[in-house]
Amino acid sequence: MRIVLALSCLLCLLTSCTRHPSYIQAPFNGSISEIDVSALTPTNPLFYSLTLGDKKIIFFLVKNNEAVESYFSACGECFPKKVGFYPENGHIRCTACDEWYTVESLKNGIGSCFPVPLKGELKGSRFVITKEALMEGAKFF
Repeated sequence: MRIVLALSCLLCLLTSCTRHPSYIQAPFNGSISEIDVSALTPTNPLFYSLTLGDKKIIFFLVKNNEAVESYFSACGECFPKKVGFYPENGHIRCTACDEWYTVESLKNGIGSCFPVPLKGELKGSRFVITKEALMEGAKFF
């Protein structure tokens, strides 16, 4: 009975304590990622993950006024810790240093802990990110 209990506890620890939560798998056709943003709201950034080669790249999209912006879930200062950002009550918070930012302040981010911008383009209701733009941020992951 003790062995079963110990194995159950170990299994729970191994499956529930990951470095990052599960994110939406970004669609990718080998050269571009096209994400439907029609449901994106200003207070609800959407986080995505995409594996390119041996790198799992995590990024998020936000709606700022009527514009859609994209950022890597990494910053120039804290990226070596590989913990990124997470959404909290309409803000973006750095997991490593606990700094938080409003969605409106991200585009003009000044300082070392702001999320690194990810180049993308809105085409209708889809936000398009190229493989090249994603690979520019691979060094952060």
